[in-house]
Amino acid sequence: MAPRKLKARRQGCWIEVTGSGLLRLRFRWRLPTATGLHKFSETTTLRDTPENRATLSRQAAIIGAEIAADRFDYLRWFPNGRRATYFRPTPRSPDSAEPDARPTIGQFYPAWVARRVPPIVRPSRARDYRNHFRTYILPYLADVALQDLALGHLEELRARLQIDRHLGIKTVRNVIDGSMRAMVRDARKAGVQVGFPFADLEWPRRIVPGPDPFTEGERDRLLEFLLRKRWRLGRHLGSYREGVHFPYYAFLLTLFYTGLRPSEAVALRVRSLDLAAGTLFVERSRSLRSESAPKTSAAARVVRLTARNVEVLKQVIELRAQPDDYVFKNSLGRPIDQRSFYKIFCGLQRVLGIRLRDLYATKDTYVSVALTKGVNLTWLSEQTGVMESTLRTHY
Repeated sequence: MAPRKLKARRQGCWIEVTGSGLLRLRFRWRLPTATGLHKFSETTTLRDTPENRATLSRQAAIIGAEIAADRFDYLRWFPNGRRATYFRPTPRSPDSAEPDARPTIGQFYPAWVARRVPPIVRPSRARDYRNHFRTYILPYLADVALQDLALGHLEELRARLQIDRHLGIKTVRNVIDGSMRAMVRDARKAGVQVGFPFADLEWPRRIVPGPDPFTEGERDRLLEFLLRKRWRLGRHLGSYREGVHFPYYAFLLTLFYTGLRPSEAVALRVRSLDLAAGTLFVERSRSLRSESAPKTSAAARVVRLTARNVEVLKQVIELRAQPDDYVFKNSLGRPIDQRSFYKIFCGLQRVLGIRLRDLYATKDTYVSVALTKGVNLTWLSEQTGVMESTLRTHY
């Protein structure tokens, strides 16, 4: 059963009830050695009763006030908390003025993750680094010296995540062979003496899902329904009206008829369109409201538009649009957010009784339809930014 929130606030500290009926504290705190707010969750031994709830609410109010005043001390409140080892300093000799030559994972992590931010890495990757370390790696390996890191540590971490945390093998591999491996690799580049046992850790064969395209009939039903769907518009202007939001239809049609990745489509600017020539230029992608270069070098490309796509895009471009304006905007006049539109997309499929697929299935649909019609493979590779070998293997 999902946790039931008793008091939901974006800042400060609040309490929740876990699925087992225990009260827990949740709060956001800006770490002294890192950037951005970090989420914390500390489960208590208190049952969900009015008395315990009142007691914990008073504590939550004090913690929230200390966080706001920048006086919060994690170890004072949670000496045996989930991240106590991360905040507890490692004893050092008083005569030693030199930096620790044997840094632990917990000591090396703050400075490392502070540098793993956009545009150095993609926003989604920076988010995964932070989440993986604070949730899965530091609670178990914070006190392990990088120099002592061995295969046994990795095997024990994998077992704990699978057995204790009930994580799937794909998630566990992303944590160990993705985020943790990246930090250890960077530590080696920085000259830290560190073990590198990742190549010795054996993994089961990965299940790679194949393409899952829509049929042409399903594609057309989705587009027709979205073209007629009425939305509540004008919320950002203070007055409400119901009407069709054409940019949503244009966005989905462009995905279906160009083979663009969703992250590429939401990043499109007006200057990237050449409707007279019937082309658009992919020069960036947008994820988590941050922009970066496309996924691969081949993804920076010129995409050919169909005549129908050109006519639809002409209706989206505003009369006084500037070159840097986004092509596709939501009902609030802001760039379409990929995650928000994904929820809309799933809703359309449920209403129409279509089997659920993710937004990337629009690209699968474009490739599958093109191959069915005998399109040249080299042209299709240039159009979609996908290597010919990948097209042959997966489609």
